[in-house]
Amino acid sequence: MKVTISDGKAYVNCVYLCLVAAGNERISLRPGSYPLTTQFSHGHGDILPNADGAGWIGASHSCDIILGGVRGRSGLIPGKPFVESLLARIEVEEGLGRTPILEILP
Repeated sequence: MKVTISDGKAYVNCVYLCLVAAGNERISLRPGSYPLTTQFSHGHGDILPNADGAGWIGASHSCDIILGGVRGRSGLIPGKPFVESLLARIEVEEGLGRTPILEILP
């Protein structure tokens, strides 16, 4: 499975998932390819996707990569259903012994 982030949008295997923004006071996301896993985040108190080298993916501005469905006046409004959908897909891949990849395009 390949998750691609391009122009503020996330795609799973070329199918649109949601909007994306940099979080955790970052200005932008660093382009590159990162392996994805599911891990418990003590700082967020929940199981979240983690892109090794890019950070936590979640529905909170304290995550490194924020997923959401609507942009408001102050930026992207985080959306937990998008995180849950991504988590489920990553867990399926992990169960099959495969490592999903996150690719952030410039």
